[in-house]
Amino acid sequence: MTDERTKAYTAEAAVWTRLAGLLPASEDVDEVQGFWDIGEQEGGLDVLVGRLLELGLRVGESTRAEIAVMAEQWGVWDRLAARIVACPPDPEQLAVLRVFEDGAEEPTAVRNVLPEHPSADVALVPWITCVRCGRMLARAHGREPWGDLSYQAEAYVVFAAGGGFAPRVFDREEPGAVWAALAALRGAGACG
Repeated sequence: MTDERTKAYTAEAAVWTRLAGLLPASEDVDEVQGFWDIGEQEGGLDVLVGRLLELGLRVGESTRAEIAVMAEQWGVWDRLAARIVACPPDPEQLAVLRVFEDGAEEPTAVRNVLPEHPSADVALVPWITCVRCGRMLARAHGREPWGDLSYQAEAYVVFAAGGGFAPRVFDREEPGAVWAALAALRGAGACG
């Protein structure tokens, strides 16, 4: 593992531990943490989100965004999106970020945001927005030959719909790209 990948993995492990700590029972926390320890993050996310819903635990929007990013990182966003979005919100926490389930908002043509992008077939799928400043973190998906969007995002783009903010692009292949994109969204407007 390169130094960059090691740093990204270590930072993500700290978030995982914090997310596991959302569960009130120590055996649930240990189970979710155990999935990380054995490298079965996909199963751990299933358990975490399932228990959050089963117990009706309230989830702050910043935490929901972190769970969404974790699910994207480990390739299970498509499977867990509806359940992540369905977790009850925490009314005691100011909702600064909002996570969208795929299809909740219309995709944007990449050239509307990045006019010089080499492929007109890429769509920016709205994913997480800052309700304070309106900036968006979108997943960039190419088109398959049959017309559907690609299964996996090729990049993450942070932009403002009306301009006034230089879009930032994070290539999926870069270590910690999805986390860097969330940090850029948060930092752009001093968001949650």
